[in-house]
Amino acid sequence: MSKKNLNIKSPEQLKELYGKEYVEMYAKIPSPFRIERLMKYIHLNGDYHVADFACGDGMLMPLVASKVASYVGVDFSEEFIRKANERKRLSGITNADFFCSDINDFCDNHAESFDCAFAMDFSEHVYDDEWVKILTGIRKTLKKGGCLYVHTPNALFFIEVLKKHSLFLSHHPGHIAVRSPDENTRLLIKSGYNIKQVLLIPHYNILRFIHFLSNIPFYGKYFKARVFIEAIK
Repeated sequence: MSKKNLNIKSPEQLKELYGKEYVEMYAKIPSPFRIERLMKYIHLNGDYHVADFACGDGMLMPLVASKVASYVGVDFSEEFIRKANERKRLSGITNADFFCSDINDFCDNHAESFDCAFAMDFSEHVYDDEWVKILTGIRKTLKKGGCLYVHTPNALFFIEVLKKHSLFLSHHPGHIAVRSPDENTRLLIKSGYNIKQVLLIPHYNILRFIHFLSNIPFYGKYFKARVFIEAIK
């Protein structure tokens, strides 16, 4: 999403959107199914060291930590990291760590440290220039051949189209850069990645039940709610 948008938000304004109120709202999202449904697309092994960027409250950790050697979550939000550590304590997971840090700073200090990285429901919160900078930083943290998994809303989904044009619906103010599959892959390639696969998958909420409409010729593209990408260093 270009910064030509007249409603551009400063980094400070964006950061203010993710305070305690947002953290509490985020906790109400049906996270188990939201993430569990993605696991069939994710390939892990017991030797992997993985990083979860913009990890939020660590919802990915219980599904991933038992399958890898170590899991690291990174988020700038102190409140999210507090919640993530609470989740870790309650689950008894011992091979996970959480860092409250600017992602670019974290990446600068962890070159070639991870076999796999995650950016789940993250990119839509970041303008193009900053997203490329973050993607480049994440790539730096990956070992040769390491992969990055990206999950994000699809700008072509009819609900997102309605939101974009303020027709009956509106975006969360933090969704400043909902992109199409082509826009997502373009920025990944610009950041130095090779694209292994791009999947257009159902929503995680009740809208998943209309995904069958995605098979309709021509109009089907408007019923593919989410984008899932596997990119390789």
